[in-house]
Amino acid sequence: MKVNQKSSATLGATDVKAMALEAGADLVGIASAETLNQFPPDPRWPQTPGRLSADAKSVIVLALRVPVASFRTREPEPYQMVNMMINRRLDKQARKVSEQLERQGFFGLVMNNNSSDWELKSGTYGPLSLRHLAIEAGMGTLGLGVNFMCVEYGPRVNLAVVVTDAELEPDQPMTEQLCVGEGCSRCLYACPTDSVLHFNIDKRGCSTEAQVTGIYGVSNLFHRHLESDEETRRSILNSGELMAYWQGITRVWGCFGTCPRCTAVCPVGDDYHAFLAAPQKVIPESTPERIEKGKSYKAALKQGDDIPGMNDWNIRWVGPDGYTGKAAKAQREKFRLSQQIKLQEPTS
Repeated sequence: MKVNQKSSATLGATDVKAMALEAGADLVGIASAETLNQFPPDPRWPQTPGRLSADAKSVIVLALRVPVASFRTREPEPYQMVNMMINRRLDKQARKVSEQLERQGFFGLVMNNNSSDWELKSGTYGPLSLRHLAIEAGMGTLGLGVNFMCVEYGPRVNLAVVVTDAELEPDQPMTEQLCVGEGCSRCLYACPTDSVLHFNIDKRGCSTEAQVTGIYGVSNLFHRHLESDEETRRSILNSGELMAYWQGITRVWGCFGTCPRCTAVCPVGDDYHAFLAAPQKVIPESTPERIEKGKSYKAALKQGDDIPGMNDWNIRWVGPDGYTGKAAKAQREKFRLSQQIKLQEPTS
């Protein structure tokens, strides 16, 4: 098949976004590779497009919402299953965008949305930080527990990216903080491992629930097996624990984002107000200690204390203008209008 010669005049940001939406993405944004190279999430461990390809010019970010039903069950399995399904769908959508880019004469490097690079902080950090890419692509901001959140669906979205040598007009990042922040602290109250910090996260603590069959657990299981006596080894080989890790290895089941509590209780997004506000109103995990912690975060902000998660470098992704509620109000009005239009539509 003959590949077209590159022509920036025939491929624009609008065309690429149409590709992503036609592939099934709910949201799409574009970030400049040059900007991403200049502003890595953590300069000590640069998750940048330049590490992947010197030819990278743009990064296309796709978002797919997670259906709300999985946040209304007490059992973890439905959420784990739908999370895995969403990630697989995103990979396929990103591949479709990549194929269309190639037909236009450009490369499209698909990054697996739950990959890890062991050289980055020795843990589950991918070659690129998808949440930071989405923010640079103008799709949202970070929340109190550093989840990515967008105005339409809050943090209840998964992400995928395509790196390309096509020079596309980038979207402008939001400057308003979408997360209600310290005055809300619902994610802090709901976290089963008490890992939500002040626009930061205790990742190791979080991973005990969010990555129940992740790399640390499976490596520990292998270590136990190697160091144990024959009877204990036999017990491990016949355990449900090994079955869980086998599912994790073969199906990515339980490896990434398997705890939905912080995302389920977040009040940002139309989907929360339409489906989750009532069932998630009460947070059983909340304790007086966690409430006091939320108050201490609020006091620290008011006093102008040094907050690492909101320092001069990190404020870029939290929202330098702070929380005003304007974006949420505008989205709520848009949502109400869309509901009114639906009610007025004639039924067949």
